[in-house]
Amino acid sequence: MPFQGSDDREFWQRAEERNAATAKIYADLGLTHYAAMEAFVRWMY
Repeated sequence: MPFQGSDDREFWQRAEERNAATAKIYADLGLTHYAAMEAFVRWMY
């Protein structure tokens, strides 16, 4: 489905760019540079 905005790229292209930007933020914090990263939160109830 096309994006309803001024960005003509496909969804996967926008997601790929967004993931690369997130990976750079983590790398700048000193973590390993990954294009795909998972985070887990422990819920204490």
